[in-house]
Amino acid sequence: MSLRRTPLSKQHIELGAKMVDFAGWEMPIQYSSIISEHKAVRETAGIFDVSHMGQIFVKGPDAVKFLSYITTWNMERQKDGDCRYCHILNENGNIIDDTIVYTINANEYLLVPNASKISEIRDWLLNNSNNFNITIEDLSDIYFCLALQGPEAPRLLGQHLNTSVNSFQLKTLNEVIVSGTGYTGELGCELMGPLDQIEFHWEALVDMGAIPIGLGARDTLRLEKGYLLSGQDFKGLETTLETNYAWVIDWDHDFIGREALLSQKQTNYSKLSGVLLEDRGVLRPGCSVYYNDNKISELTSGSLSPILRKGIGLSYLDLDIGSKITIDVRGKHLNGRVVRTPFL
Repeated sequence: MSLRRTPLSKQHIELGAKMVDFAGWEMPIQYSSIISEHKAVRETAGIFDVSHMGQIFVKGPDAVKFLSYITTWNMERQKDGDCRYCHILNENGNIIDDTIVYTINANEYLLVPNASKISEIRDWLLNNSNNFNITIEDLSDIYFCLALQGPEAPRLLGQHLNTSVNSFQLKTLNEVIVSGTGYTGELGCELMGPLDQIEFHWEALVDMGAIPIGLGARDTLRLEKGYLLSGQDFKGLETTLETNYAWVIDWDHDFIGREALLSQKQTNYSKLSGVLLEDRGVLRPGCSVYYNDNKISELTSGSLSPILRKGIGLSYLDLDIGSKITIDVRGKHLNGRVVRTPFL
């Protein structure tokens, strides 16, 4: 099966991007180098083509009730223009996907599932919607998404669209949703709208100085902040509590998976924890983690932090913060310790 491409595929290739298969899409992994692109986002402003992400609209008089039931957050608490990161769980409390819910108004919401989860989330919504007066519309194939991230991003957005947006707030401008969201931990925004507008926004922002950034730097940026990666840090068997993301749960409302999580709260379980390498080395997903010479886990994520210049990773551990561990990196046991995230 051939890979899917975004409308900017030609531009990526012309910019010298190294293209790879990501969730069935041909996407740029890097243009120059992951480290230089990472630092560009932390220091100036970068632009990402993330049009492989989904856009599913939920509309109708029962939309707020439905999304409160289907996610870990009580959407009754949201106001028009609010954005909220939350989890979508099955009955066992396992994470199907993490998503941001965009409150356009009380009767219209937007969910942005991860690329590999679009059809699964769409089907999950449809299968659980029978008792609600709503419509579900998947516009993923006809919507683009660009992420403008970094300290200079608000200035570039102002120059480009003569607007500003606060963190986790949104505005709608000429069919384009501009939201103060992103997955880098930096100031910035995301633009979503009809595909035929993507080239206009991309080329304008690049001309203004936004540096094209690939998925490689997107991964190191999110890892420095301890953000989850779908399909890697959770694969369908982990719960919100195990990922150490209890803050995305509003316990005072009924939602799918709530009873399972309440039961799990009464037990002991490993939690996704930060791992900081104290010796020189680069961590990778799958590296074995040892405590008192016994293998206890593996890294779900791992890389070299371009800012800290140290190896960082995530692993499901039942250890206290500060615990000394070793990590098997290419046959060598390197020293590390358990730390809180974010790493910076």
